Amino acid sequence: MDKFLTDEEVNEFLIKAKSGDNDAWTRIYNNFENYVHCRAWKRLKKFDIPDAVKQDYEIDLVQAGWQGVIDAVRNFDPDKGKFLAYATHYIDGGVSRELGFLFNPLGLTERPLYKGRTDGGTSVSRLSIEGENVGINFGTENEYTHSVWELLDRKSPDRGKYPAERRVLQIIDILKILTDDEHKLSKEELSSLLMRYREAKYDNGTPLESRNTLTSTIENMILELNPEEYSEELEGNYRIKYEGYKENRLREKQTGEKGKKSPEITGFSYVHTFNFSELDWLIQIVCASDMIDAEEKEKLVGKLVSTQSVNYKTSFWNGEKLMFNPAGVHGRFTSRNPRDKAFFAKNLKQIQYAVNNLVQIRFCFNRYTAEHELVPVSDYIHVLSPYHLVVYHDNYYCIGMQDDDKRIWHYRVDLMTDVEILMDDVGKPIPARMTNFEGNPICSGAWNPEKYMSEHLNMAYDEPRDIRIKIKNTDYTIIHDWFGDHYEKTKEVCEDGYDIVKVRTSPNMIVHWAMQYGARVEIMEEDIREKIISESERIIKAYER
Repeated sequence: MDKFLTDEEVNEFLIKAKSGDNDAWTRIYNNFENYVHCRAWKRLKKFDIPDAVKQDYEIDLVQAGWQGVIDAVRNFDPDKGKFLAYATHYIDGGVSRELGFLFNPLGLTERPLYKGRTDGGTSVSRLSIEGENVGINFGTENEYTHSVWELLDRKSPDRGKYPAERRVLQIIDILKILTDDEHKLSKEELSSLLMRYREAKYDNGTPLESRNTLTSTIENMILELNPEEYSEELEGNYRIKYEGYKENRLREKQTGEKGKKSPEITGFSYVHTFNFSELDWLIQIVCASDMIDAEEKEKLVGKLVSTQSVNYKTSFWNGEKLMFNPAGVHGRFTSRNPRDKAFFAKNLKQIQYAVNNLVQIRFCFNRYTAEHELVPVSDYIHVLSPYHLVVYHDNYYCIGMQDDDKRIWHYRVDLMTDVEILMDDVGKPIPARMTNFEGNPICSGAWNPEKYMSEHLNMAYDEPRDIRIKIKNTDYTIIHDWFGDHYEKTKEVCEDGYDIVKVRTSPNMIVHWAMQYGARVEIMEEDIREKIISESERIIKAYER
């Protein structure tokens, strides 16, 4: 077993680990493994719960503690102190947040009842709900002396009953926070949580309504929010599900014969707007978008996470902030000027409106200068019948037809300014041209944008044609990256380890594409080979000394 590292050795290995040295990270991990476990257990042992439960919780707390170590490694400056003291703050913070989730799923927080008032040196606490903040604010270890269960047992004064309308909203709120497709609440659990909820949010310890009143409230609420009869077509219309909802068990109970015992309705869960898989997908899209800066991503991901129950976990979000560097995941356009992004978003909206309503647009087309400014290419105002918006290699393109031409044009949306709907003399939008000339794929209802872009390499304008390419049989990833599934392996005889594939694409752009990949690809068409030779000679001449 390796000896514990000195502070100087820790700093040395940290520098190496941050530069990608995996062996250095392994030394850091081994050095602090026991410490992370100790910090997690120290917090956990304060709770009066069975040891078996503590051991289960310890796994989650240690994982949260390690996330704290990773954050500390990212942010630590070796010139400004000792890493252990610095990392402890992050470890304890991660452990505290995870404890808040494990013990306090409703988001109950500990805070002073009266400012400055103490009881034997310990802050007198009560519970409260803090908006979307889920977790316990433990403060320092010296301040934290009560267990969560002691706090939950504290009785609030009787402040009176709630009307039925508020009772319904309280129940819905609890179901939203704690339930989902994979987590349900029984009627007894819901009743217990309702009492805690009221004490925490309103400091109201009024005894709960009678069992029959709560049962009636829950059942009538469900009947109002859900379809009257179950069918597969109406599955998506349910807002609150329960065990037996597909058999219409609640409707059967409501309309059943008096005196006949009906099955108990239980196992309630709220149907959130997005399920876990859908939310994963949406968060990944937001995080990978080059149109949204880091601050906006943090807000959007926070809002998306808040639409699910507290049981939802994602590797992109730790409950307070994004768990990655957005500029490091992509980054070509994340630093765009906010003004540029604003007009870009406006352009997209205007163009999509024109596409949806089959009307023409006009705009100015621009280029960038050495001073990073966007200026018009000319005074010409372009008029276009827009048919589609597509994304090609990080850029948005508008595909359409000029008013006086019989060819398809591609315009980069970020280079378009002053986009307007084209109006006639009386202020009505001018309809888009729908002439379906030969070779125009745009008007076809079966138009495939992915196929179209593979046939127009780098959004070129020339007529696509079949082109054969020789590649190693281990290099199909290159072909797939550019042409998707729109390529075909031919039966042509080729040397061992090589194949000839056929693609349909731009003959002009395939020249530059082939030069980009050098000897890894070989174009087989003689006329294109001649163009590659000519272009290569021109480049060699330009670089001759």
